[in-house]
Amino acid sequence: MNFCFIPWVDWDAYLHSRPHQLVKDALRRGHRVLYVNPNMRPSFRQGNLEIWHPLSSPIFGLLKKTLRGELFRKRSLPAAKRLTPMRELIYRPYEDNNRNARLSKVFIDRITRQKLRTFRRLGEKNIVVFQQPFPSVFEIPYMKGLGYTIIYDMIDDWSNYLDSPEYFAETEPYLLRSADIVTATAKTLYQRAIQHNQNTYLCPNAADFEHFRRARAIWESPQDLPPRRPRIGFFGVMREWFDAELVAFSASHRPEYDFCLIGGYLEEILQKLEGLSNVHLLGEKPYSYLPQYLHHFDAAIIPFKVNELIRSTNPIKVYEYLAGGKPVVATEIPEIQHMPFVYVSKGTEEFIRHLDLAVRTPVDLSEVDNFLVNETWGKRFDVIETAISNTVISRSM
Repeated sequence: MNFCFIPWVDWDAYLHSRPHQLVKDALRRGHRVLYVNPNMRPSFRQGNLEIWHPLSSPIFGLLKKTLRGELFRKRSLPAAKRLTPMRELIYRPYEDNNRNARLSKVFIDRITRQKLRTFRRLGEKNIVVFQQPFPSVFEIPYMKGLGYTIIYDMIDDWSNYLDSPEYFAETEPYLLRSADIVTATAKTLYQRAIQHNQNTYLCPNAADFEHFRRARAIWESPQDLPPRRPRIGFFGVMREWFDAELVAFSASHRPEYDFCLIGGYLEEILQKLEGLSNVHLLGEKPYSYLPQYLHHFDAAIIPFKVNELIRSTNPIKVYEYLAGGKPVVATEIPEIQHMPFVYVSKGTEEFIRHLDLAVRTPVDLSEVDNFLVNETWGKRFDVIETAISNTVISRSM
């Protein structure tokens, strides 16, 4: 099969998420994959994988350098000084405020159409996977005309993000109706999707088990971790859904624990955690480093605010923490109820009590492994392949 992924995150981003995992599994099965970066990045091919952006041609790279004044510089400008007229003139699929980009959008859509024509293979199954409702969803009739089957991989309740583009209110219902298949990561998303599209499948997140089980081995402690004492760990993006007040409360009431937080964060998160000597913001880390850090955590946390966004979230990190052999303390996230060694907490006091319980209670690895045997990305890709086969069969009947 030939898969064109239209994801929300660049292939080379530090954040290694569901799009990357599904692509890796597709490649392991021998499928061809075209991964369309949402940002302007260099294109490259590696085996059956092609990373691409419609403006990845060297011509556009030269234009970008010219507009930035970098053409004759030996080094690129710092990120803060890179803004150029291109930012307003070049269409970005995740923005709805670049008002002058209409012409470039037409140009980009034309290039993308050509790429889709050349990527497909006649006589084979050709699939487009949308992982966010970008305006390019209105190209679906053209894609279907080329013989593509359309999947909407519904990852989140996008409408409840603070920076959610206004066009999602139009593009997502259109995508739900127009897709041949919808895969939803959470039960609430599934229930919403099936009202628009009867060909909807529940396909939660999972763990790269082999990668994170490496946390169970012996690792040297990273230099930026605090000295040996009970460590409470987190990795992921810290944005409006991250309950910094809960972490601050926990840290102030358990000064004997060190809270080690890995990932990018908003300024407001930093402000709420400043002054707490046992809270350590370690910044972004490569995916390959995470098992080493996880090994040195005594317990892991998912301190998310319980709101409409989080009620529709199936957090990848809970599977990854468990694969590393760590107990998990979390807020009341519906999707993680009844998982082994996951302590779901109804309030701040119970969250702290669960921290104490997690730190002193050994994890039964055999129980965790029996749970995770069905929570792998391979199992999730099985759902996608089954959905494709069922759809092709129903079309041919």
